[in-house]
Amino acid sequence: MGDYIFSLTASLIVGIAVARYLGPEMYGIIAFATAVYAVSVIIVSLGIDDIIMKDMMQNTEKQGIIQGSALFIKFAAAFAVYIAVIIYSIINYNGEKLYSLLIIVSAVLFQPFSVFSCIFLINAQAKYTSLARMISYTLSSVLKVFLIIFHAPVTYFAFAVFIDYAVLYLTVIIMYKYKNYTISGWHIDISYIKYMLKNAVPLFSAVLFYTFYQKITVIIISSLYSDYSSGLYSAAIRLTEIWYMVPAVLMTAFFPAVVKAKQISEAEYNKRVKTLFYVTTIPFILMALLAALLSPFIIKLLYGEKYIESSIVLSITIWAVPFISFYIISSKCFILENKLKHLLLRSALSLILITALNYILGSLYYLKGFSLSLVISAFFSFFLIDLIFKDTRHLFFIKLSSMFYPLIHMLNLLKKDKNNP
Repeated sequence: MGDYIFSLTASLIVGIAVARYLGPEMYGIIAFATAVYAVSVIIVSLGIDDIIMKDMMQNTEKQGIIQGSALFIKFAAAFAVYIAVIIYSIINYNGEKLYSLLIIVSAVLFQPFSVFSCIFLINAQAKYTSLARMISYTLSSVLKVFLIIFHAPVTYFAFAVFIDYAVLYLTVIIMYKYKNYTISGWHIDISYIKYMLKNAVPLFSAVLFYTFYQKITVIIISSLYSDYSSGLYSAAIRLTEIWYMVPAVLMTAFFPAVVKAKQISEAEYNKRVKTLFYVTTIPFILMALLAALLSPFIIKLLYGEKYIESSIVLSITIWAVPFISFYIISSKCFILENKLKHLLLRSALSLILITALNYILGSLYYLKGFSLSLVISAFFSFFLIDLIFKDTRHLFFIKLSSMFYPLIHMLNLLKKDKNNP
């Protein structure tokens, strides 16, 4: 958890400094290229990481087949994706935007090396992957600071982003060698590749749709308006997205306890899930209210006067955080309960809604419209949808009660006092 806090803090501070230096237009170019990378890396991952870790733990004698096959199929996907991005970029872009896009997305060629980190995770040696993450973030952050000091052009910052991603995976390989792990015995098994891909489809699709949901707005703004507009939106949405980490970290920390509760009884499991919803929702609502009221001050303080238009984005998108928190917590529950169809449906619906709303509301109301699209799509896809299905209706009422918990608690106290004068 410490490495996530470190990387999040470092990336936020340095990211703000980079945004102030580059200005909205150049920052928009970096944000666009990073969004394309985020989608590309999910495609290359193929959603097989959880499968190969599970199989490596259950079939230790087949680890060579599992890792060798995973590395092969990921490299095949990485080259295919990067070639597609190259062709598309050359046709549609030029100048600094083209070069920045090709530089950043080329880091996708290093993603297959994530296979090496699996051995650390299954052997309770996650500290090595955490160390690799901290090294890459530190190196990238220091490089960005030097680029600001020496007034470097935007393509140099694209290279710094590339360094961030590439060094992470290369450091994992060094750690792998340091722990005396070996690739001898790794080989490709076509039947295992087919098995991986078949079993990964539902979860991969859900993660891909959700990643598109998070990044599609930046891409659409860049195409409908300009990189300047994309930069304004990206600066504010970065401040919103940092709060997505809170439920993600909580679920990572408490997921073993939730799994154990599921094994004890359904009542104990529901109690743990309800607690997770309750401890995140009210703080998020209070934070959203505060951020909405102070958004002009926050944007001006962090990014400067030239980003002041971003304040409307922050004041609106911050209200999506409670609903996205619902999705992050619910997604783990759906995986545990083998309800991947619900997870897939929510991810697909969120992508369809935000894409349609971006073109409609974004065209009519500019940044305000794009911001509303995020909140509306999150409300329907991650909250209201639970009311439709019988087996998820209880989740809707848990979420609803978590939003009004202080009021419900006060009413219960009043009722108790009335019954016991």
